[in-house]
Amino acid sequence: MTEPKQDVSSFQAVAYDKIREDIIFCRLAPGQKLSARILEETLGLGRTPVREALVRLGQEGMVFTVPQSGTYVSKIDLQSAENARYVRENLERSVAVECCARIDQAGRDLLKGILKEQAQAVHERDSLSFFILDNQFHKAMFEIAGRTQVWQWIESCNTDLQRFRWLRTQVENLDWNAIMDQHAALYRAITSGDTDEVSYLTVAHLHLMSAEQDSVLAAFPEYFA
Repeated sequence: MTEPKQDVSSFQAVAYDKIREDIIFCRLAPGQKLSARILEETLGLGRTPVREALVRLGQEGMVFTVPQSGTYVSKIDLQSAENARYVRENLERSVAVECCARIDQAGRDLLKGILKEQAQAVHERDSLSFFILDNQFHKAMFEIAGRTQVWQWIESCNTDLQRFRWLRTQVENLDWNAIMDQHAALYRAITSGDTDEVSYLTVAHLHLMSAEQDSVLAAFPEYFA
């Protein structure tokens, strides 16, 4: 009986997702030189899917190649991060307002559960869980509003914003409770149907990047273009 051929495209997707994740969480630091051989060993994948993943990452600006030198992780482009924040702010404000009309008990339970887990992450100073749950809270709003595909579009083009937001959690003086308070206020506004307050809070929340930019730049100056 002939064994099925390995799905190279699925391996490429695995390599892409893992390398992209490591770039977002700065396990592969901005400016770091990448070794395809080490990536192959670390991921347990062959040369072809890893190299195809690097090509895709290069097309998306996450890595770049210097002839006769090698492939490097791109530094964070603050203008790109700001543009992604601008797009997300304007889309998410409309989506959050839609949540007011569409949310049901399941949606309320979903958001409330995420807030509870995030509060635990704050208590434990678990930056990875805090970051992931932050994303889950906002993603849940898109799901409740029936805009999951819009969230996926945003996710595909906001790597620099994601990297900035991750570094934000690594700054010692970051007030995690302020972020939690904004999430809690947004939850109350959505569940009470206060669309004006929802619109205001969404914009204020996503403007945190501007308020915290100097602290992040001071802590990680070598990570930015």
